[in-house]
Amino acid sequence: MKRIRSLKPPMIVISGSCIKFDKERETIMDYIGELEWGVHTKNNFECSSNGSALGWDFFQLYFDPEFVERLLEVHPDIRKEEGNMVEQQFVLWISKQLKKRNLEYYLKLSDVPYDHTQGFRLDPENYRDDSELEKLR
Repeated sequence: MKRIRSLKPPMIVISGSCIKFDKERETIMDYIGELEWGVHTKNNFECSSNGSALGWDFFQLYFDPEFVERLLEVHPDIRKEEGNMVEQQFVLWISKQLKKRNLEYYLKLSDVPYDHTQGFRLDPENYRDDSELEKLR
């Protein structure tokens, strides 16, 4: 069976919830537009509804990983957030920035793109050879 690969590049997916997403979508898009303006780039950002339940509207935000890297250069305080990965730190940072604007969104990291590999991938720069082992003795 042939698999058809998606033509979209890998994206960082953040899921969120709010009340009245239809009205809040414009606010989210404006804020991301300000971030794009700040890093002088155009992002392949998407913001789409994921349904609603019990009065809450659920949505997903899709960010290009290169955009997040550019944001790290402009806003180094992203790295100061708690989290093991840069993507987690980014979600916590963007949540705090939205709360500063009195916007109540509950965000969490949903998916992070990774390269699919076959087996182990070793970095040839980090190999140890016999000469390095002799230095350690």
